[in-house]
Amino acid sequence: MGVIERKEREKIERRNAIIEAAERIFFKIGIENASMEQVAQEAELSKGTLYLYFKSKEDLYRSIIIKGFIILKRQLKESINAAETGFQNVKNISQAYIKFSHIHTGYFDAILHYQNDLFTTKDREPEQVKSLESGNAVIGVLIHELEKGILDQSIDVSIRPIETAFVLWSQLTGLLQVIQRKMKIIAYHYKIKQIDLFENYFDLLEKSLKNK
Repeated sequence: MGVIERKEREKIERRNAIIEAAERIFFKIGIENASMEQVAQEAELSKGTLYLYFKSKEDLYRSIIIKGFIILKRQLKESINAAETGFQNVKNISQAYIKFSHIHTGYFDAILHYQNDLFTTKDREPEQVKSLESGNAVIGVLIHELEKGILDQSIDVSIRPIETAFVLWSQLTGLLQVIQRKMKIIAYHYKIKQIDLFENYFDLLEKSLKNK
């Protein structure tokens, strides 16, 4: 291995190590309470070295978001069964997203934080563009199965796949956020369980999508 290749590999390894250190800090205390100095200490690097790889805390956090989207997309695609109808795969995707939110809480919280990121068509930072593209790739998995469902007639032909994908994704993300933050209060006041909310979601999904 040449000197250039070795240096490039070391650079990639250090960048990944910084991201992993940032995950430990951000997932533990939150991005608002974390500092680049804490990340540098966790990564056993100087603060100056950290800024050679990431110019801001937000830039670093977006790298974590991208990593979360990559994991989520992989799990969504793994949930799809080519032998199933498009509608069934939309349900499978929803179930995979629910599972992701439970298993990868840190990444799910990062994705929720991403929803608050402001995007413009001009002067976007590279990591901001990458996070946007990663989020679009995840939605693309759902759009594809909605389109498949229209073709195989398991989904109402009158729905608009792109608009519907964003609505469904927003609904489920909102529900997962409510369950994460308010479930104890909901259970106490309304005497319902988490599973009741999910069952209702899937009932509504069937009523709104299935071809009559």
